[in-house]
Amino acid sequence: MIPTNFEVKSWIISTLQHSCHVEYFLEKLDVGKEDLERPHDLVGKGNKYEWDAIKGFALQYRTPKVDFEAYILPSLNLHRQQYHHKMFNQESINPSRDNLLLGAIDAVCSRLENRQYQGGKMDYFSLEKMLMKNENFGNNIMLDVIPLMKGLEQPKFESITSLINFPNIGLKNDVYKKIVNIVNVTLGMLKIKGYELD
Repeated sequence: MIPTNFEVKSWIISTLQHSCHVEYFLEKLDVGKEDLERPHDLVGKGNKYEWDAIKGFALQYRTPKVDFEAYILPSLNLHRQQYHHKMFNQESINPSRDNLLLGAIDAVCSRLENRQYQGGKMDYFSLEKMLMKNENFGNNIMLDVIPLMKGLEQPKFESITSLINFPNIGLKNDVYKKIVNIVNVTLGMLKIKGYELD
């Protein structure tokens, strides 16, 4: 099953919003120094802009819904090879505090975004309430980081609606430029595959 132009564009923009969202908080909270696969989700094996990740993840925007396990889960499993997932999911024997905070920031950001497969967009209050109902190691780290995130000016990640000339939502200029370059390279790769995204 091949994703449509709309589905691929939706995925690329959603991933761009998420990457910028997470990078904003990593920078402001001085977290993620041990992760060499940055900008978040866009670099390294299993990144979300690899074709093998895109072709599955993009199908989440299809109506009617596709079989999650058959089409989307393989891309998710590919992405779970990323350093930050291995550290936060405790595949590492002894993840550092920095790695745990990075994973928690990533998880919190994903809940603040409008992801239908996670039940849609949440606010900090609703998320804290949900996490407190089922306390476990990962949820407790998320509960630790939420007050730090809430105390900052919130980035306008949803203002990123285009892949051309998208706004810098408060990232360091060098990080923003890296992301712009990665998006441009990805658009070139997708153009070769027949996708015209702008």
